Amino acid sequence: MPNQIANVGILIKDFSKIAEINAILHTYSDSILSRSGMPYKEKNVRLINVILESSPEITKELTAKLSVINGVSSKIMAFDL
Repeated sequence: MPNQIANVGILIKDFSKIAEINAILHTYSDSILSRSGMPYKEKNVRLINVILESSPEITKELTAKLSVINGVSSKIMAFDL
């Protein structure tokens, strides 16, 4: 299947899960084009934005792994190349 450019937004409510999130993202480092994060202190959450080029299956696999972590949610916005 052709690759796509995907923007994966990650919302973290449980800060103790950050190391687990980083470990998952590291396994997809070959596909990651950009990553940025920021604390949103007023809402007591952290946000990570990851842009990757990969197949839709890889993008879905990444977000599926993130979605099973309590206190973490993610959303995909993807564009076909």
